[in-house]
Amino acid sequence: ALGLCRGRDTPSPVAALTRMPGPMWTFASDTALAAAYLRRLGFAEAEALTVATGQPLQSEKASAKSLLSNLLRRHVLRVPFENLEQHAVWEMRDADSTGSPSAKSPTAIEERLERLGRPRSIVERMVSGIGGGICFDLNLAFAWLLRALGANARLSMACVANDEGYMSTPTHVVVLVDTADGPVLVDPGFGVSPRGVVGMAGQTVDALGTYEVVDAEEGAPDGFSKVLRCQRNTSRHIHDLDDAALDCAQSQAWAPMYAFQPEGDLSCDAEELREGLRTVLTPGETIFTKKRFICIGLPKGHLVLSETRMRMVEDGKEVETAVVDGPDDWEKMAVKVLSHPLVAEMPADMESEITHRKAPAAAPASGGGSMAAAREAPAAAPASGGGSMAAAREVFQGRTRAFGSISNKSIAVGGAGQGGGLGLNAPGYGAKVQHWTGGGGRNRAVEIGEEVRVAWQRVMDDADPLSWMYCTYSADGKALELTSTGEGGLSDFKAALGNVLAWGGFRCCAVDKRGHLECKRPKFVFVQHRPEGVSAMKKAKQGPHKADVKEVIFGAHVDIIVETSDDLDEQTLIAKLQGATGAHKPNGYEFERGAFIEADFYGLGIGRACKSENARNDN
Repeated sequence: ALGLCRGRDTPSPVAALTRMPGPMWTFASDTALAAAYLRRLGFAEAEALTVATGQPLQSEKASAKSLLSNLLRRHVLRVPFENLEQHAVWEMRDADSTGSPSAKSPTAIEERLERLGRPRSIVERMVSGIGGGICFDLNLAFAWLLRALGANARLSMACVANDEGYMSTPTHVVVLVDTADGPVLVDPGFGVSPRGVVGMAGQTVDALGTYEVVDAEEGAPDGFSKVLRCQRNTSRHIHDLDDAALDCAQSQAWAPMYAFQPEGDLSCDAEELREGLRTVLTPGETIFTKKRFICIGLPKGHLVLSETRMRMVEDGKEVETAVVDGPDDWEKMAVKVLSHPLVAEMPADMESEITHRKAPAAAPASGGGSMAAAREAPAAAPASGGGSMAAAREVFQGRTRAFGSISNKSIAVGGAGQGGGLGLNAPGYGAKVQHWTGGGGRNRAVEIGEEVRVAWQRVMDDADPLSWMYCTYSADGKALELTSTGEGGLSDFKAALGNVLAWGGFRCCAVDKRGHLECKRPKFVFVQHRPEGVSAMKKAKQGPHKADVKEVIFGAHVDIIVETSDDLDEQTLIAKLQGATGAHKPNGYEFERGAFIEADFYGLGIGRACKSENARNDN
């Protein structure tokens, strides 16, 4: 459903992951590109399509701010802050080449400057690979996404704080979003980005620190009226990535991060942005041209790769480290770091560790003193921990209740959807089909508990570890109740099958192993369970309930009737799933995490042996 077409063959590992000069994919519409961006951020495809077509950030409801915070945190956890394009990268290998990739010069400054005027191309480059960039890449792309989702997102320049006060030239671009409560700061492109939105008043607390915006004081650059400052719990200290002593740089003192212009509303190619990027890319002017680095956020820390070592830090403690042993070793580590978001588990509740609190009444925002006073202002009392887990779960459930309500006007944008077919296989796509048992406004044949609905929505969210659910009838046979759920694979689901009539569904993965890259897409299977031992009369009474059940367990790629566990044989399921796809068919499936089963429909090979899909037409 993303409406994309292949633009070039897959390059070698680091070149592919850090994006070649042009995007590897082009997209038929902004809606398609926004949906692809959301998939990059870890949204399930049905959810991505719902969000991309619904303009949810246009709303003044609290849910819009919740989604904004969700998007920001996902961005920090899934899109790396890296500067590889400023340094030597690798040329793409030729199709018949067996040698090492050849060195390539950094992208020319003028080419980078020209790209500012084409923000959509920046987004396409980011969506096509799993690399990231610096603030002039990340924040311009994020602003594009927010606007596509209905937000009034603005760009403004900032002067980064240093030991002498602030840099004389604005070298950082920030994103401001106008909300019903006033503007908020969202900045996934800074070295130590806040994981939550930061308002112009009050404080935002995440796993790494506490952040607030205050009035600029003496020493701040002229025209930059606000300062983002923080109290640090832990830091990834971009200027000295290898110093483990700085990982747990806990401090009760407020430290300025940068001064910015809250009223700014710059175009992507404004001269202020061009001058800032030109400074960043000038050799010797900033850290970005001095040494390579890759940083990716973790829920409670970060994973970084410098020129000399790779380090994983959680809760201010180094939990993994490896020394780089030559260029080949560095490339392998770069692939590992850049690929980390694809294999890491996403937090079930993206906002559970983000809290917002009002500014303490006894401590005015401006402080009325010097910059030194701003640095030394005491910390406010810690937040009480936000709401309970039940409250967090209620927020999540409310946010996901409408998943799958897809606008049919803007989905059919061409290209392969989830499994192909011009988006026709995407969960929830197409005109709603009513079961033959009745039309709209009818009385329900069976009542279905809210817990069933919530469980299935969690299964459809591939950021959630829940992978299957199973429900049976109440004692009086008039309602369906959630019986069991699980985070395991197909074998766990089969073990949960009882000897009574039931309904359920599970998530598996379609896998493409092509060249050096591996892509996984969730697939959903709807199950009507009719055990062999159940009487024919009872089975007949179950049939009319399907319409009601499908309204709750919606968006599946295939429906199956299961009488024995043999009906859930992997090869049988693969045949049904492949039959439900379009022209593009994955070359394997996973029904258990990490257990790849080959399904090479076209005989093109798998992994490094895989030929281009066009190759079978070229022979």
